[in-house]
Amino acid sequence: MTKNPLTVRGRIWLSYLVWFLMTTLLLPAVVHAAESGANQNVIEEIFVTARKRQESLLEIPESVVAISSEAIERQNLKGLEDIGFTVPNLNLSMRADGYPNVSIRGVGSFGNTQGVGFYLDDVQVFSDASSRFGDLERIEVLKGPQGTIYGGSNIGGAIKFVSARPDPDEFFGRVKARAGEQSLVDLEASLNVPLGDDGWAMRLFGFSVEDDGYLKNPNTTRLNGLTTNNSSDVGKVEEWGARVSIAGPLSDRLTAYASLRFNDLDGPNNTWVRELDDSLDHPNIVATSTNPRHDRETTAGMLELTLELDNMDVISLTSFTDTETNRYSDLDIREEFMLDLERPEDMEVFTQELRFTSTGEGPLQWLGGVYYSKFKEKMRSELIWFDAREDVDGNFSGLLGCALDMPTCSGVVTGEVVTAAQEMDIVRTPFELRNRDKSHLAAFANATYSWDDWEVGLGLRVDRWKNESENLDTGISSSQDDTEILPRFSLTRRLNEEAIVYLTIALGYEPGGFNLANFEGVSDLFGFDPEEVTSYEIGWKGRLLDGRMTASLAAFFIDYEDRQIEFQAEVSGSVIEGIINAGDSEQFGLEGELVLQVNESLTLSAAAGWVDAEWNSGTVIAGVDLGGKTPPGVQDFNWNIAADFRRPIGQRQGLDFIAGVQISHSGEYEGLQAFDPITNPDFTLVNAQIGLAGGETWELTLNVENLTDEDYYVDVQHFPNFFFGLGGGGDNIVIGTLGQPRLVSASFNYHF
Repeated sequence: MTKNPLTVRGRIWLSYLVWFLMTTLLLPAVVHAAESGANQNVIEEIFVTARKRQESLLEIPESVVAISSEAIERQNLKGLEDIGFTVPNLNLSMRADGYPNVSIRGVGSFGNTQGVGFYLDDVQVFSDASSRFGDLERIEVLKGPQGTIYGGSNIGGAIKFVSARPDPDEFFGRVKARAGEQSLVDLEASLNVPLGDDGWAMRLFGFSVEDDGYLKNPNTTRLNGLTTNNSSDVGKVEEWGARVSIAGPLSDRLTAYASLRFNDLDGPNNTWVRELDDSLDHPNIVATSTNPRHDRETTAGMLELTLELDNMDVISLTSFTDTETNRYSDLDIREEFMLDLERPEDMEVFTQELRFTSTGEGPLQWLGGVYYSKFKEKMRSELIWFDAREDVDGNFSGLLGCALDMPTCSGVVTGEVVTAAQEMDIVRTPFELRNRDKSHLAAFANATYSWDDWEVGLGLRVDRWKNESENLDTGISSSQDDTEILPRFSLTRRLNEEAIVYLTIALGYEPGGFNLANFEGVSDLFGFDPEEVTSYEIGWKGRLLDGRMTASLAAFFIDYEDRQIEFQAEVSGSVIEGIINAGDSEQFGLEGELVLQVNESLTLSAAAGWVDAEWNSGTVIAGVDLGGKTPPGVQDFNWNIAADFRRPIGQRQGLDFIAGVQISHSGEYEGLQAFDPITNPDFTLVNAQIGLAGGETWELTLNVENLTDEDYYVDVQHFPNFFFGLGGGGDNIVIGTLGQPRLVSASFNYHF
């Protein structure tokens, strides 16, 4: 890729020009079209908790996207990819091992580095962010660094799942059943139960899903003429979970909210599609000797206590999460027995936050508090090498033996003894035998002051982080720690009662840590430093057409220092995976979003985002000069448009025709490795729903995902060829996580 001939300043001015054209040309055209409608339906005001207090979405001086519970239900937004396709400049997908790949505005990175925080009811989710949480009031996507209020691991932004809380006033519930292709059976239910007359209530949620998936293992015949008997549905998923929550008053001023959840996943792990070159044919074949699997169990609880004082609330938020997971991968991604990886891992997380929040009506609003978290991880992962033996006649068994002497290869078995001459050794070598403790101790404050049509916001966080790692293979241990100062500044000008313009400057960081790697038989710890960003954002947001339209526009510039990048390599017969500080980058971009209530039946929405990012000059990785090139995981341009339609059928009361369509375009981006990337092409997906609704009681819909059956990868990268050159591909191959092909399903949703 050649370096963009525009200077940074020139490109920034170009951004402003495009933004101006969008404001002065596009928006008035849309407004004029809408004014032709006679109906004066008003879009309901949306309230969010982006700044840890309830505020109107249109009053917050930063880009925040809220996805309502109605959209979550109607569009069947279950997985992380579904959310990612909905929000511009959010590149979000399920990594092949069940952990999120996510970047916002190009900040964060695919792989083991994240930089975007996931939250359930203000509790950060470290170990199972890909779980289905369900029974949600909304999903909030906060763009830009959130370090001041939320701390480390939020360098690119935050994604908050806000659950519906118990309601003491009414008994009600909901059940939903969905079935379709891929033997899909998806059931979920929620129930709200008042507990007496004293203000207490309980809420229950549960779900169960089975899906055979769309990836196939053909159980290809091996070099010895034998085949395995794996299930052909290599992508099969079985998952269930439950959550119970309870809320009510403990006294006149003290209230409590507590929840306990459990999630059990039996699903695929690293089901990569193996391609030999960059042509990207998108087959759905995963021909492995053993189906890669991921077993995960999570138990988590939280307790929120709120003490209401005069002009101030005191909130204590305590959480505990325990996750046990085992991931099994076939690293050579072939039908032969060569190289596998087993990664059992235990994670325990404890967090405690004490927050003080003003509740008065004056011009000064503030919050502050202290935060502590402790993350304890035990990893006992090993590489599994299927070794070879030579029989008395000089014939070799095992695939390594086949590689040595193809003409006399006599067999491959899985550790069983077929004959004395075909006995195979299974050799296990350490990959990640470690203990790792990570902690944060922070104090934070944020305040806003309003006068006339202006508001100024100031925030500061002092965050002390520490990472302690121990290599159990060698007994080597080490630690690193530092204190980060994270300020935040915003200036807002209210143009009228319905619109604001703003400027926000914020800092964020991702802590450093250690790689555990084995170089030429020597196992050690290798450290990497924190990464940091400074973000500048200017924007406009408001309501138009007497409340029938909401819109926002934003431009941003991000200075990204010591960017963390993941890599994998095969070095001297050992498998290396790690994180390095690759260098600095700069990126800037634009975003726009609007929602229009055309009439009482039709709602239209559109959003778009564009990011231009490049490594700074002098950035060199593995001998490759990356200056001027695009970092991995940064989508260049993406957009989505949607229509939601609901109208009574004839003169019949209580029976409505409903329909929806969502079109999402994901721009191209560079995948890992950073020093040898492969471009993941852009693609466009169409989802649609059509059905009937009986008032607010029930809905029956036919759903189609990926209507045009587009072939695409949600992530793609170069990867070491652990098949040792057999079958082509050279030293490196291409691996990708294939996206969902066309899927037709029907769903029934009943409220009572």
